[in-house]
This record gives sequence, structure tokens and C-alpha cells, in this order.
Amino acid sequence: MRLRLSLFFIAVFFSVTTLAQDIKPFKAEYKVFRGNSYIANSKLSLQNQQGEWIWRIDTKARGIYKWLTRKKPYIETRMQKIGRKLELLLESSGDYPDKLPKWSSWFDHSGKLIYSMKNGKIKKQKLPEDVYNFHSIHLLYPQMLQRNEQQKTVNFFKNGKLLKSTLILEKNVELSNKKQRMVVDKLIQKFSGSKKYFIYYYRGDTLAPLKIEQINPGKGTSVMWRQD
Repeated sequence: MRLRLSLFFIAVFFSVTTLAQDIKPFKAEYKVFRGNSYIANSKLSLQNQQGEWIWRIDTKARGIYKWLTRKKPYIETRMQKIGRKLELLLESSGDYPDKLPKWSSWFDHSGKLIYSMKNGKIKKQKLPEDVYNFHSIHLLYPQMLQRNEQQKTVNFFKNGKLLKSTLILEKNVELSNKKQRMVVDKLIQKFSGSKKYFIYYYRGDTLAPLKIEQINPGKGTSVMWRQD
């Protein structure tokens, strides 16, 4: 059984209008469920290193699932501050953190191009304005709150391709777990040409979602719960 855990996030990005000074570093741990099965643990972090903002998620299978795969998928995104904006610099992802990345993308903002390398092959495509991916998309949550936006369509970089993605923000919705009921904000992300969608739940002033749902109609749901 192949675990496609890296699909949860994702990888990297582009011009973002959220101010760099508004961003707070964080480290968060998650339990990963597929259906009712607790299959893995993930760590998501955002930190500033020498002027670069670095997002990273690492996932490790647990229990019986360790016997089904030795992969430890990760995705790392580097962003840089230029003026008052954050821009994508580099994205890399792979199945083994101690080996070279399986996929890398470099975002050339001066030349308006994206260079991607996979299995030794390089391709390039045009880089439009304001592009996001599964990491940088979280920067849009505080922006939509500040602007009182309920819906927003953006350019999105996913699996080496550019597509349109629509975000729908629902504020003050109820979310329950085994311990309590909470009031949170809910951000739904849909993709053009796909039935699959994500739901992010936010609580407090951190960019680390409290819960992430990956819903693929007819094929099941995967869930990540933050462990506070």
C-alpha cells in the first residue's frame, strides 16, 4: 500500500501580499488519519533563517503502516522578502529526507519563469503574478480576514502545474473533537478540473491549521489534527 501523505501539503510558492512582519514562526505536530485509521505523524513548521522564510512538512508512517512503506515524505518551501512582499524562492520535495530531492522548482521572478526538475529532466513555464501552493496558501487566511473577503480565486502551483484555485472563507463555525467543541474559521479550497478539495480550520493567531481535511469524493477522506 502506497501512502500518498505528501499530498497534504504541499510545496511552494510565489508572490504573496501578506506582510512579512505579520508572520509568526511556529512548529506544529499532527496526527494523520485515513478513514478511522491513525496512519502517520506529521510535523509542520515555519521559521526564519537568514532572511528566508522556510516552510517544511515531514511525515512518518506509524504502527503497521511502517511495514508497508519506508518512505518519509517531505516538502520544503523557501520564500524571501522583497520590499513589503514575500516571494517564492525554491521548492523541494522527496520521499527520503537524507537523499536528494525527487522534485525541485526554482521561481525566477526577474525572468518571470518557473524552472522545475524531476528525475533529471528540466522544464520551464511562465510565472504569473500572485501564485500560491499548499504552503503559502495559508498566508491568504489572515489576508482574507483583514479584507473581509468571503471568496477568492488565485493561481495555484500543484504537482508542477499551474491551475486556478478558489478559496471560500466561512467564519465562526463549530468544530468538535473528542474533548471539546470550538468556534473556528473554515477555509475551503477547490481546484479547477478536479473533484478533490481541501478544508483548513484555523483557531488563534497561528498560521498552522488546527485541522486539515483532504476530501476526494468516492475515494475517501484523509484528516490531519494538530496536537496542542
